[in-house]
Amino acid sequence: MYQFHTMRHRLPDSSPALRSYVIPAQSLLLDEELAPNFLSLHSALRRVSEELKENATQVLLVVSAGWVTPDVFSVGACAQYAGVLEENFIGMMPYNYRGSPQLAQLLVERGADASLPVQLVADRCELDASTVVALHALQLSAEMEVVPLSICPLSLRDSYRWGRVLAETASSWGKHVVLLAVGGLSGRLDHREITAVSPEGQQHDEQVLRVLESRAWSDLLNIDPLLSARAQPAGGMHHLAVLSGFAQQAREVQVLSYQGIIGTGNAVVRCV
Repeated sequence: MYQFHTMRHRLPDSSPALRSYVIPAQSLLLDEELAPNFLSLHSALRRVSEELKENATQVLLVVSAGWVTPDVFSVGACAQYAGVLEENFIGMMPYNYRGSPQLAQLLVERGADASLPVQLVADRCELDASTVVALHALQLSAEMEVVPLSICPLSLRDSYRWGRVLAETASSWGKHVVLLAVGGLSGRLDHREITAVSPEGQQHDEQVLRVLESRAWSDLLNIDPLLSARAQPAGGMHHLAVLSGFAQQAREVQVLSYQGIIGTGNAVVRCV
């Protein structure tokens, strides 16, 4: 079983204070009858929600393993994101969040300056299912501004570089910006036990969590490809590579919770 611990890194006091989190996107977390099975994850999600409120977070950059654009990093630029997600276990989940078109435009400009494949998306004003589930789990205020970000599975190196661009842009923006990397770790389903993690998945997830804690992002590339293939990581780990790039200035990285949900590995990770 993965042991939770905190790694602290001494940085100059002048370093920008950017926050980022890994958030699971499992709809079973929203089922009230199943809640007792996932107390650790629920407790960690409450802590994240409280921190977002306490730190007066105004904008969330949400990079979702559930929104995949094969050849380009897409940035949502709608003024409003509203809709209703119909989910098998939970039923109808309405949502309504404000966007930040100006920040989205700036992110695309900075990404292009870094020679990354990026595009602005202003005609897709619905959020993907993973993002909706994660935001519902955090019980966020409708006043929060949300900028949805796709993953682009061209290379983990480019995903990391995109995370660096996001961090540099967020640190200079006039509002308090936080990044959420939405999605699980290993994704190999196993229905034998609701809180199970596949053996391959657990081994894979332990390595991934160590990489995130140390922010040695290149080690993501060194995980055994055969093990990774068997673990079937969510989003090919690209949402985690983006977070690793974004979190380079974090003073503290902490795994708040790690639990299995029908074979998949799910974590809440805090980088501040």
